[in-house]
Amino acid sequence: MSAMTLRPPSRAGFPRHPIVRALALALACTVAAGPAARAQSFLGSGPAERLTVPPTGDALRKQSPAAPAQPPAQSAAAPAQGRSPGEPADTVRRPQIQATIAPARRLPAGTRGFRLSGEEDMLQYPVYLTEGQVRGAARLRVSYLSAISVAPEGSELTGLVNGTKVGWTRIQAPGAVKVVEFAIPDGVLKAGYNAVTLTASQRHRVDCAIEATYELWTQIDPSRSGLVVAPATDLDLKALAALEPDESGALPVGVLLNEKPTLPRLERMIGAVQALAVVSRLARPAVSFGPPLTGRTGVNLLVGTAAEIRGTDGAEDLGPITGPRLALLPPRGNRAPTLVVTGTGPDDLRTATAQLAAAGDAGGSGPGAALAPLIRGYEVQGGERLDLERLGVATREFNGRLLRTRIELRFPADFVPADYGKVMLHLAGGYAAGLDPSAQIVVDINGRNAASVPLPYARGEVFDDQAIPLPLSLWRPGLNSVEISAQLPNASDKVCDTLSPAARQPRFLFLDRTRLEIPALARAVRSPDLAAVKAGAVPFTAAGPRPRLVLPVTDRETADAAATLVARLAIAAKRVIDFELVPDAGGTEGGANLVVAPARALNPVTIQGAGLDPGEIRRIWEGRAETVATPGQFGTEGVLTLDRLRRNLPMRCALPPAAVPVSVAAPASAPVTAPAATPAPAAASAATATPRGVPRPGRPETDEELVARWDQTLSGAAFVPTVLREGWTRLANAALRLRSEATGLMEAPKAGAVPVNPRASLIIAEDSSGNGLDETTVLVTAPNPSMLKASVSCLVDPVVWTRLVGRAAFLDASDGTLTTVEPDHVALIETRTWSLANFRLVSAAWLSLNPGYYVGMTLFMALCLGLATTGLVRQLGRRNS
Repeated sequence: MSAMTLRPPSRAGFPRHPIVRALALALACTVAAGPAARAQSFLGSGPAERLTVPPTGDALRKQSPAAPAQPPAQSAAAPAQGRSPGEPADTVRRPQIQATIAPARRLPAGTRGFRLSGEEDMLQYPVYLTEGQVRGAARLRVSYLSAISVAPEGSELTGLVNGTKVGWTRIQAPGAVKVVEFAIPDGVLKAGYNAVTLTASQRHRVDCAIEATYELWTQIDPSRSGLVVAPATDLDLKALAALEPDESGALPVGVLLNEKPTLPRLERMIGAVQALAVVSRLARPAVSFGPPLTGRTGVNLLVGTAAEIRGTDGAEDLGPITGPRLALLPPRGNRAPTLVVTGTGPDDLRTATAQLAAAGDAGGSGPGAALAPLIRGYEVQGGERLDLERLGVATREFNGRLLRTRIELRFPADFVPADYGKVMLHLAGGYAAGLDPSAQIVVDINGRNAASVPLPYARGEVFDDQAIPLPLSLWRPGLNSVEISAQLPNASDKVCDTLSPAARQPRFLFLDRTRLEIPALARAVRSPDLAAVKAGAVPFTAAGPRPRLVLPVTDRETADAAATLVARLAIAAKRVIDFELVPDAGGTEGGANLVVAPARALNPVTIQGAGLDPGEIRRIWEGRAETVATPGQFGTEGVLTLDRLRRNLPMRCALPPAAVPVSVAAPASAPVTAPAATPAPAAASAATATPRGVPRPGRPETDEELVARWDQTLSGAAFVPTVLREGWTRLANAALRLRSEATGLMEAPKAGAVPVNPRASLIIAEDSSGNGLDETTVLVTAPNPSMLKASVSCLVDPVVWTRLVGRAAFLDASDGTLTTVEPDHVALIETRTWSLANFRLVSAAWLSLNPGYYVGMTLFMALCLGLATTGLVRQLGRRNS
């Protein structure tokens, strides 16, 4: 069968009717993909999924005696072409798959999920490997599904390991999951953390409008993607980060039980689970109590005194136990490794747990060691100046229509978001001549528009310090996602000839010396606000009485949910939280409470204290309270289907099959920010022709050389000061803010119980009726224990967890939809030693959050000034008779 390349028609000649256009798109994809597009993946019927591997030096593919050996640098491109050098173009070699395929060390779950979207995007994952795993041959396996609108002739998927490009392939998997593998050269992998990077450059088949760029996506299948390396047979306590995640990117932790534990022992088990979560740097725990885990993923956890663990399989290997003891037992047969935390008594167990939390190793390659802490967001404290180069952003030229650069910053848990200051973004770069007058730069913070700056000059411009103010009120405690978008339409988009030389000309220059200046931050806790809970577990880490974990019922599934949630809070707090496990919070004084239980086991007073109506909850969940959970397609690991991959749903966000969601229209929820495009390496495509005027691959250009070349391209256009435009923008923003404050004064504050989302499978709410953090109660409930466990497993997914804000949140665990309710009024609770500087910032924040008091104080001061002036004037001068 001869190779076929599809040239997308120009936009002028393409049908405009939506139905005709959709049919034409499907036909174009079918012609381009050939028989592969009709094939089904392992998720459906039909032939097995397609496996593409490098043609040389790979055990999965038979060697051709006639084909000469290729160096590793060339083998990466061969899978995309489907033939070896020297073969006729009309002869397509089909990879021959042997009987078995080695499993991959899967990628961990992260805040950006597993989707590459837009015209350019990048995903990064830190993967910890032991010394033994980096010695043998290794490959990078990528399993992916792409949108039908992605043009394979202009779209590429590239894999990099520790900054070294190991392979690339055309993106062409609209109808079935496709698996590609790239050989990793010797010496690239290092013991410790390794940076695995996937970049995508995607172009639309038939549409060159900016709106069409949102149709471009490539979904990574986490269940079959990762590093193909040997199992970690040399695990030790320093290398617990090498424990392998499951199909969903979560780390399963199986707490071994030989009998029903007492509350004190269960408390010590949950403490050890927290220590393991902290030291292994996992972002998504999945805890279960019961029999040992099997397979190569996860770890078994055995916690108890020497008397309590006596008789457990493997305990005899420990020998005499005379004090605090930590041990990691190797896998036995198909059983996962076992971590033992033991001692002669409870005090020894607490000491061993503290030792476990302090273990671990942060070594590895340079890129991997830098990525490991950065993957959770760059931590800021206020008063900093950050070059985006430190956040992983690289200088690049962009020839598409919508450039999206995403960075993630982690603000302190006791940060007060309010309009008392601004984060200044100083943008450095340039744009080409000939852009449409509508071209602009847009900055979004956590999915909300923060600023927009036009690109007005038809001749183009190079700028070194385009100052863009970003209000602090749009930021929040914990992780913040900042997306810098450059919308770059021009006249050639109307013709839409994606293969023309003009389409390859760069339109925008982004320099990595772009910087952020963060002002001093007000440090106090907003209450109620779940953002502080998910950012740093603030109510449970504040100084004061010991916090309590309230479990009215101690069935296995409720304990699983509680341990998973507490482990996620420990990750946020970066330490083990000393919870006291109690069956009821009544009759106790002081101490924050975390209540985890099915709704039927809760006291109505506890539900009312969280601002919820017990009668409404009983009415909404009555039909689901008696459902019985059955394992899903992947058991406890989650559910994976072709439709869920297309919809980009987290695997663990799936309710048990017996718990069918009610058919009620869900209220509008906060939009989820799609993964933003991040910088791709300059050598992302070896086959893309170099545009005229752009240097050939070789020595990378410095920022100064790039600026000089862009200045020359723009006919010597100098940087034009933007003081007038900035002043006008600030004046307009001030007017809009004044208008919103005046409107807020006329609106009466809402009161009453929080309305419950009928589709919610889990409710998390904060009760702040007390006068301090030590009297806060956080309630987590669901219709029944099985749904509680499934919903908490979805809640702790990094993509869902980062959206947790407000006084209450309602989670639909069937798809991960999170609906939040903002508090009517908030209190600011001091968390630090008193200082004049922080008092001034907190006061300014409080006044911005309460504009009515601000206006009242202003009027009162004006009245006092008027009266004082009148009294003074009356005593001066001479009266007229």
